[in-house]
Amino acid sequence: MHEVSKQTIETAQKHAQKSLEHSKEVQELGNSLETDNQIEQEQKERIEAYGETMHEHAQKFQNLAHRLTADPSIDVFSETVKEHIKVNQAHIKAIEEFEKIQPPA
Repeated sequence: MHEVSKQTIETAQKHAQKSLEHSKEVQELGNSLETDNQIEQEQKERIEAYGETMHEHAQKFQNLAHRLTADPSIDVFSETVKEHIKVNQAHIKAIEEFEKIQPPA
């Protein structure tokens, strides 16, 4: 059976850590918007919810990336990549929601 390289595992672990950091930043952004009265409450809540979704998947991503150290199988790597994709999808949705509240340049 094929195994994932040590370099790929290290890269996945670094990406997982960055994903966690980004998820916290999106959550903080949602929280910081709570004081802005010009933004609809639903928009604030959606941005915060996307941050929470990002965080959930980033946690899974990180757990799987660390699991690769003990089990560098393609199956575990595939699960890891799927969680990374889910983090990115939630991040994109958060950005799209944030862009709706930004005034045109």
